[in-house]
Order: sequence, then C-alpha cells, then structure tokens
Amino acid sequence: MQLRSIDHVDLAPAWAIAAPWLARACARPGCDLSLADLRGLVDREEALLVLILDATGAPIGAGVTQVRERADGGRSCCVLAAGGTGVRRWREIMREIEAGAVRAGCSRVEFVGRVGWAALLPDYRVDAYYVKHLEVAA
Repeated sequence: MQLRSIDHVDLAPAWAIAAPWLARACARPGCDLSLADLRGLVDREEALLVLILDATGAPIGAGVTQVRERADGGRSCCVLAAGGTGVRRWREIMREIEAGAVRAGCSRVEFVGRVGWAALLPDYRVDAYYVKHLEVAA
C-alpha cells in the first residue's frame, strides 16, 4: 500500500477515479464539504488529492488533505475527506499521511470521523463536536 500525491497536471484523470470514493465520504455525517467544494480546493491548489494504491499500484481509495496555519504558529494537516473500496489498512494509511504531514512541517493531523475511529486509532485524541439541527421556517 502506498499513497500517491497527484500533481495538478494529472488532476483530471485522477479525479475521475477518486470522485466516487470522495462523494461517499462527503455524504457521511460530520462532513461539511461537498465533492464540488473538494474539487474547488484542489483546483485552486489549496488542498491536495492523494490516491491510495494497493501493492500492485491499482487505486483502491483517495483522500483530500489540506495544510493549515494554526493561530499558535504551527501547521496542521487536515484530512478533509477519505474513502475507498477494499481499504482495510487505515492505520498504515494514517501513518503515511502523518509522514507526509511531517515533511510539510505539520505538527499534527486532524480529521472529523465517526466514533469507531477512536478504537482504530488509539493514539489520536478525540475532541467533542456538537451539532444541533435547527428548523428553519420556509
């Protein structure tokens, strides 16, 4: 398994492969981005498209990451969306993302995920995220 960052010149064919996985990730609870939002960020080079490849080099998943400057002067790598088919090695994938984050000068990796991620990634701190859905009069 390996991650491959997509250069901007190779974006169109890679996006066609990644889009279904990313669309499913965007449809999950907690994701406040749409597929169009992700594409816009990648098009403007404000985020990076990454393909997840199996041992043969075939794509099995994709993610979009973004490096953000924090108020304390540090940098954070945010996984905006990730998904795939037959991806079973998320711990290994997160280690690869972490290594890339360190190379980019980031001191932490962040993402919004479902409760089950806490068991899969015990070295990540879980912060509370509260949502209240409000009724809006038409």
